[in-house]
Amino acid sequence: METKEDYSFMKYLIVVVLVGLLWACLQIVNVQVDDRENYMRKTIDEVGSTWSLDQRLAGPVIVYDRTTYDTLALKSSKGKDSLVVRKRETTNEIYPEVMDVKCDVDSKNLHRAIYDVSVYSTKAMFSGYFRIPEEVLGQQTRNFRVKMSVSDLKGIYEQLYVTLDTVRYQLNPNPKSPSSSVKESSSDDVVEMVINEVETRTEVLDSPITLKKGMLEVPFSALLAVKGSNSLSFYPVGDATTVEVKSSYNNPSFKGDFLPIERNVDEKGFSAQWKVLKINRKSPYGVSFGVDLIQPVTQYQKTSRSIKYGILVILLVFLAAIVVEFFTKKRINILQYAVIGLSLVLFYLLLLSFSDFLSFGLSYLIASVMTALALTLYFKGILKHKSAYLLGALVFVFLMFSFVMMQMQVYSLLTGSLLLFVILCVIMYLTRNMSPVKDLDVN
Repeated sequence: METKEDYSFMKYLIVVVLVGLLWACLQIVNVQVDDRENYMRKTIDEVGSTWSLDQRLAGPVIVYDRTTYDTLALKSSKGKDSLVVRKRETTNEIYPEVMDVKCDVDSKNLHRAIYDVSVYSTKAMFSGYFRIPEEVLGQQTRNFRVKMSVSDLKGIYEQLYVTLDTVRYQLNPNPKSPSSSVKESSSDDVVEMVINEVETRTEVLDSPITLKKGMLEVPFSALLAVKGSNSLSFYPVGDATTVEVKSSYNNPSFKGDFLPIERNVDEKGFSAQWKVLKINRKSPYGVSFGVDLIQPVTQYQKTSRSIKYGILVILLVFLAAIVVEFFTKKRINILQYAVIGLSLVLFYLLLLSFSDFLSFGLSYLIASVMTALALTLYFKGILKHKSAYLLGALVFVFLMFSFVMMQMQVYSLLTGSLLLFVILCVIMYLTRNMSPVKDLDVN
């Protein structure tokens, strides 16, 4: 004959198994969250490819070809030395001595399906000057040109001109001028380089130029009107590069190899200033910096994080229900535990659905109120006791506790551990004089 102790043991063993099944249900909801986030990313990519992708900009650089002759001494098999002259063709770049960039970024949202995709447009003003070594303007140099680089030509919406001294040059795409990684073999202003394929995607615009002998310092200016999405970055090609960016976007994420030396972020937008010197980087194209103009943490990432606390919420609600069983002598059967657990799983599905259209905080509040109210009515029907209102209130408190834990970054583990310890102490105090399981009515 089955005793009350055996019944209680089997019941709570099944509750433990039920918790495992509910954890599996939470993972199914999490898979749905991942699918929604992937769909959002795909939508953002589609809009970006139509509008323009993220932009990485490099300011004006003077490029020229040079022919040099190296004399080599070779020994023949007979032991006699012979001199061999080897012709060497190199492509060289002269980087700006000083380059200043100022741009005011106009950010806006494009609506696609249920998502808002952040895009921008800006007119970046480049100014500064080149210092031309005297030996550059010699007989062995030729094919002088000025170039600028962008990552997506689709984003340029006005013709690009570069003014050197008083002469204005129109830049156009040059498929014969691939992006290059620079190998520095000499110091000062002239850098010999070898053309190699670059991992990062850039497009080159250039124009032939004329440099007169005696031009040791050449001022320049250029206005690059460009649009893009997701992010805006810069290559510090100047020996001293200063970049100032302003925008009405109020949720920037600064990125890259250098952070701004000055920044100001408020509800009206942000402003930031970078300054990079030649001694700060090995190669002008080997480092970059800029700002992301997209939401750093999406509603789906927040939902996924809240699901991680879901099993804790379920355990706390089940534990509270068990304590109420002992004190009220009212029985909650296994099926009713399953309904309670599934309603808590459904909370996260409601949160996911609402967050597609509302802010995450408001979505969480609405889903919490709906779940707590439904469970309060359910507990009232099961227990027919005023403790049902306490259980309903605890459901809401546990969900809010999960929300606070999710919002905290550094102190989330410490806070959660302390709160759980307090809850354990309260339960220990309430159950200190509890009679054995035989006091629980099994009828």
